Order: sequence, then C-alpha cells, then structure tokens
Amino acid sequence: MRQTKGTILIFVLLLAYSCIKPYIPQIKNGEESKYVILGKITDIEGWQVVDISLSSPIEDPAHIPVSGCSVRILDDKGNSFSLSEYDPGRYRIWLEQKYLVPGTAYKVTVITPQEEMIESSYDTLYAGAPLDSVYFILEDMPTSDPSVFRRGIQFYVDLNAGNIPCRFFKWDVVETWEFHSAFPVEYYYDGEFHQVDPPDYSNNVCWTSGRVKNVYTVSTKNLSQNSFEKYPLHFVDGKSSRLSILYSILVSQHALGANAYNYWEQVRIKNSEQGGLYEKQPFAIKGNLNNTTNPDNEVRGYFYAASESSKRYFYENVQGLELDFTNYCNEDILGHGGWRQFTPSDYPVYYHYNLNHGLRILNNECVDCRLMGGSTTKPDFWPK
Repeated sequence: MRQTKGTILIFVLLLAYSCIKPYIPQIKNGEESKYVILGKITDIEGWQVVDISLSSPIEDPAHIPVSGCSVRILDDKGNSFSLSEYDPGRYRIWLEQKYLVPGTAYKVTVITPQEEMIESSYDTLYAGAPLDSVYFILEDMPTSDPSVFRRGIQFYVDLNAGNIPCRFFKWDVVETWEFHSAFPVEYYYDGEFHQVDPPDYSNNVCWTSGRVKNVYTVSTKNLSQNSFEKYPLHFVDGKSSRLSILYSILVSQHALGANAYNYWEQVRIKNSEQGGLYEKQPFAIKGNLNNTTNPDNEVRGYFYAASESSKRYFYENVQGLELDFTNYCNEDILGHGGWRQFTPSDYPVYYHYNLNHGLRILNNECVDCRLMGGSTTKPDFWPK
C-alpha cells in the first residue's frame, strides 16, 4: 500500500512539473508604440544628449530610434536651445558653462514626426560634490548552484558630499577593456599557400567599451551625515576576458533632485526584481514627460538635471585573482580530406605550426579580435 501511494505521489509531482509554463508578461495592444525619451543636462560644459525611441514588446526587446523630431531644451531663465540629430534617434547640443548654473531649472520639448508635442516638467540643477573614491575587493559571488562560487572583483564607491543641500545620488559606470587575439596572421591558404613575413598583428589588439547596465542610487535623506561608505557597484569575475590585459572604468557621480531620484530608484528596483528583463525594454515606470497633443498617449522615460563628477580608473594584473576565460580560438587538425576539404567560400584558411603537434587549422577568431566584438581603434585615454 505504501508503494502504491508513493507511486501516485511521484506521478502527481511529475504531472505538476510538466505543467509549469514560463511566465510571459502580458503586453497591451499598442504597447510597442509608446514614445520613450531619456536625457539629462549636467553642469559640465559639453554635449547634452536626448535619446528618443519607441518601446518594444517585452518578448522581443529592442531599441527603436525615432528620427526627424524637433527637440529643444528650455531653462527657467528664458533660454531655448535647439538640438540636432547626430545618430538615429539621438539629439544633442553643446552648451557653454554659463548656461549650466546650479539653481537653474530645465525641461525638454519634443515635436514628433506625427506633429505630437511632448514635454517634460522642469527639473532643477543642484550643486554636487566631488567623487570620493572607487575601489574593489576580491570576493566570491554565489551562483544558482549553492556549491559553486565565482571569484572576482566587486567594485565599491564611497560618498562624501559634505554640507551640500543635495541628498540624492546616482552613479553611472562605463567600462573599457583591451583584449588580444591568440595569433597574428602568419600562414593562410586560399587555393595557394602564403606566409606573411613579418606576421600581421593589425587585428590582434582590440578594445571594447560599454555602459554597465545596472542602476546605482542612494539617498542620504534620513542619515545624520551626507555620506555613505562602501556602496556596491558592479562585479567582474575571473572568467571574463575583461581583466586579461588592462581594464578601465569611468565612474560618474550625479547629484539629483528628489523626483529624479525616485524615478531611478524605481528603475533600480524593477531591474533587480526582473533579473535584467528591462535592460533593453524601456521601463514601464511613470516619468516626468507628457504628450500634450494626445494626453492619453503615455510617454515613458525621464529628463533631468544633475551635477556631475567623474574619475577614470585602470586595473591590471589583479593579485589573488586567477583568470580562466575563453579566447574563442580553436585549433584543429587538418583532417583526412586535406586541403581539398576547403572551398573558396572558406578562404582564407588560417593555420600555424604548433611546436608539439605540428600544423593546426585556426578559426578566424584566432587571428581577428574584431570578431569577438572589439575595435582596433585605440581609445584616446588609453595609456598603452
């Protein structure tokens, strides 16, 4: 009898497991057609940028730029600045320091290609504080397997805002790293055999740069001092090629108004809850933009003012961190078909001579770092 009950229980559990379906959020009709406007104005002379796009279905997240808009930034001093489109859906203007004074409030207005007027509320630029310090600690990060940890470097930032009135802060991180392909171009076959002498290293060194997509916000409103120690930023583990040669981060600290902070804090929470679901899908969070032509048409995103302080940091040869990453290079034997197995569509076929194993065929990633998402253009700020 016990065996029968156990069998029934196992059957019920298997049936329940087989009925589990992945959760797909329901998207209302027309969700993909909502305008998304993201932009900020800082206290630093330079380009002020506004990004305009359309939202996309959650099951197929994408950035859909909107071109042909008329975009202006206005301040409460009576100034109006017209932005120019420099990339699809991206608009900018260079503002001089005299227009970027703390205490000034700014808003953005957009006229879409469909002649709809969208505008934000005014947001005040607050005086900020210098970025204090950024550092890392070697840590073991848990994974989905309780018995497995990833060892890497966890970055932290300290806030020391002194006596400034602002109590709301946000950090942005842009990371850049250098990486190399495994081999130069030295031997290749394209129906004939070639040796490149000296070997060609032109596509051997690459750099990749991108914004860390996490949102980092903190409020000191309820703290006795306008400071915060050891706020966690992003984590880079030893299985990443980012730390293989030289790694850099540009950290920007923004002093925000309360409304802008509340918006980005909601975005941070939403990102944490959804596990990165909203990295490409614009956030379904109420911002400070409204469609004045068609008030029922929701507009997503936020336009805000922020004082900014930035520093760049470099890291290499991290002591105590063992690196174990793939370079995407595969070395194969020639095979029984010899060189006849390759057709013109395969050319050029790269190869090299291994000291222990003789001739080895190389895939293209072995000799061209660009195929791993990099660029051979060295950043202006790179020290080597």
